[in-house]
Amino acid sequence: MQKNKKNRILYLDVMRAFAVFMMIQGHTVDTFLADKFRSSDSLFYFLWYNQRGFTAPIFMFTAGVVFTYLLKIGKYNFSENPRVKKGIKRGFSLIAIGYLLRFPTERIFDFRFVTPEKWSSFFSVDALHLIGFGLLFIIMLVYLADKFRIKFTTLTFLFIAMLFIVTPVIKQIIFTNYFPEYIAAYFNNKTGSHFPFFPWLIYIFAGSILGFYLTNKENIYKKKKFSYVLGSLGISMIGMFFILSYIKDYEFEGNSIRLYSYSIIFLRLGYVILLNGIVSLIIRKSKSIPKIIVETGRHTLILYIVHLVMLYGSAWSLGLNYLYARSFNTIETILTAIVMLGLMLMLVIAIEKIKKIKRIKLAIENI
Repeated sequence: MQKNKKNRILYLDVMRAFAVFMMIQGHTVDTFLADKFRSSDSLFYFLWYNQRGFTAPIFMFTAGVVFTYLLKIGKYNFSENPRVKKGIKRGFSLIAIGYLLRFPTERIFDFRFVTPEKWSSFFSVDALHLIGFGLLFIIMLVYLADKFRIKFTTLTFLFIAMLFIVTPVIKQIIFTNYFPEYIAAYFNNKTGSHFPFFPWLIYIFAGSILGFYLTNKENIYKKKKFSYVLGSLGISMIGMFFILSYIKDYEFEGNSIRLYSYSIIFLRLGYVILLNGIVSLIIRKSKSIPKIIVETGRHTLILYIVHLVMLYGSAWSLGLNYLYARSFNTIETILTAIVMLGLMLMLVIAIEKIKKIKRIKLAIENI
């Protein structure tokens, strides 16, 4: 497991590839599987439905790890760090792309026929919005840590604790009573947001702590102890889920709702950290990893955008759900998911070939 010229850690690319594969198949199955097959009596649906809740946390956590690792690996002061500017640009780009994917009208300045439902869909917070703001918040935390001479991990942990504690309360507030919908959408899912700040920023910030740790402990990810510590921490958090779930059954309804919220966060975060430990251990023991998997982990953004447009369309194109939404049986759905994953792998291969051709042309020009 080695870093390349861009200081990449191989197991993180594999984690990103796994996350985007799970997200693609999850969206594909959800788009095509008919309602009559969506039953807990079906083993396929039961397994698929339960694993879906972990896909987004893996995506968010890994984004926090990778971004913070690359931001801090150069050991620059904040004002001199070239990755700060790149990170700010990246954050705003992700937010802009998130809104473009949900743009409500074919013409940019023609909003006459946009319904309230379309506006709500446009304002809803999705994965790209969350990750974009997450990167900006990480930059803010790095700035505050440098300015006030506070340990980055301490400051970040305090923010995680704050998010964790107030999330059950925030979930109950109707923020449209106080803010416009485009702001209220970032606090909870009352307006239809899939990934509001509370609690989803927790997973990005938790990842940033691991990313910072990786910069301070050079090559620690190559050691068996690293994988075992992550695994133990993940198992401990999953254990907290079971403890809180047990306590919840003996509490009054108000506390029961709060404990349920806390237990789900522990379960998801524990699963993600445990998975990081397992994957890092597997990569350390593996003699080789298929190149296509590593390359997929380096093109998650384009794969995310392309598969969403193919499935759900955009303001300028129809998606496959327009023709076949919830109309396939189990076998047809599985085959469609395999085809979709195959198409995304072909896209990765095409991107890498184009990059290789460009490098060859540049080398020839410089001779």
